[in-house]
Amino acid sequence: MRNHLVLLFLFLCVGLFAQDRIALDNPSFEDTPRAGALPSGWDEANCGPLDQTPPDIHPNDLPPYHFFGVKLRAYDGWSYLGMVVRETGSREAVTQKLAIPLEANGRYAFSLFLARSDTYVSGIPGDAYRQADFTQPAVLQIWGGMEPCETGELLALTVPVENTSWLEYAFTLEPTQPWTYLTFEASWEGGRTYNGHILLDDCSSLVSLPRKFTREELETLDAEGLEKVVLETIDQYQSMGMLSDLTTVPHMGVCFITRQFEKQAKETGLRRLVMNTPFAALSSDIRALEAIRLEKNLALLKDVTRLSLQDSKEISPTEYQYFERADMTFRENEAVESIRAKRLEYIQLHRGELIGELVEL
Repeated sequence: MRNHLVLLFLFLCVGLFAQDRIALDNPSFEDTPRAGALPSGWDEANCGPLDQTPPDIHPNDLPPYHFFGVKLRAYDGWSYLGMVVRETGSREAVTQKLAIPLEANGRYAFSLFLARSDTYVSGIPGDAYRQADFTQPAVLQIWGGMEPCETGELLALTVPVENTSWLEYAFTLEPTQPWTYLTFEASWEGGRTYNGHILLDDCSSLVSLPRKFTREELETLDAEGLEKVVLETIDQYQSMGMLSDLTTVPHMGVCFITRQFEKQAKETGLRRLVMNTPFAALSSDIRALEAIRLEKNLALLKDVTRLSLQDSKEISPTEYQYFERADMTFRENEAVESIRAKRLEYIQLHRGELIGELVEL
């Protein structure tokens, strides 16, 4: 039975670190500004009707100045992309083949900067190029597909982009298929067609997020398996600059903090750890060790912390000897009351809370 649980755990964790990030080619749409052109690195396919122009590269500071009246400076680099939607029912899009296919049922963090120009005047194809106002806010749709421009699965949809300065829009993409293409498409709000536009710049990489477990899957794990999921999940989130505030997941935080303390105390020694760690961090360690009901090495940590804060003239010879052999005492205590054993007891006692925190991430 235990072997089956281990195999199940390994199956659940496949892909946890499989794809760290997928970088886009030319993510800030750098190229020579021009109308009706696609930036380098993006597929040459015109995703709109063949009788309609593709997106535009802005801003143009050379004659003829500022296509369509768009003057906004780039957020990143020198240029950015502009896409329009038309009252005729056509819309513009840009597409790119990914360096690595998306993982089916994976989760990816993705962001880019979007804006709207307060001036956008363009002609209407098929209407003697009547000049029209295109300043109405459009929405951005992000699609996954197997071919250029394919709208196989809608991965993200924004609200109408009304801001006239750059704002970052962040998404969690959850593809159900191993899509090989990503397509950004301008679209209308509310199902009715109108003339509008959207500006895009500075796309992030697609950063793989930890697998989202179901409650049923986590319930099958024993304390050791649950410990591994908790610690690896926090490791991956923090490697991406996320979940730095562990108070949002207090029970997972206890597991992570006690693991870090245990590792550092064994590698550097308790005395050096205490001397090199800010008091606020030591206080966090003490609270976490109290939570798992550690006794011997918790008392030792408190004593060593207190002695490290005292003036050396106030420390008695007995206290000095106690401080000097603290590393040895820590190892002796760990042999009879290990931090990991107490952590596993804590996990077993708080299974429900830990599973709840993992499911809600």
